[in-house]
Amino acid sequence: MTEYFDSKDNTFKPIPDAKWYVVSEDKFMSGWGRAIDKKNLCVIPCDDLAEAERVETYIQSRAEQKRIRIVAKKPKTKPNVIYSLLLEWKNK
Repeated sequence: MTEYFDSKDNTFKPIPDAKWYVVSEDKFMSGWGRAIDKKNLCVIPCDDLAEAERVETYIQSRAEQKRIRIVAKKPKTKPNVIYSLLLEWKNK
């Protein structure tokens, strides 16, 4: 089970199930704090492909995001990676 770090209560929680996910590497957050010596991958679960495409377009406007992609499967846990769930980006 892939988990993300919830900074609101300092716990790890499972990434919710979704039909689509937008995933990107956050250049700014990678390498420090909880992500020291790790990559920080942003994950945004989406209900449908249209929503995922809209979120992808928004993320492309953010200079700190790279390797942006839409995937149909939940990211799998990898060593040296910390995941962030960014639900607020769904409403941009």
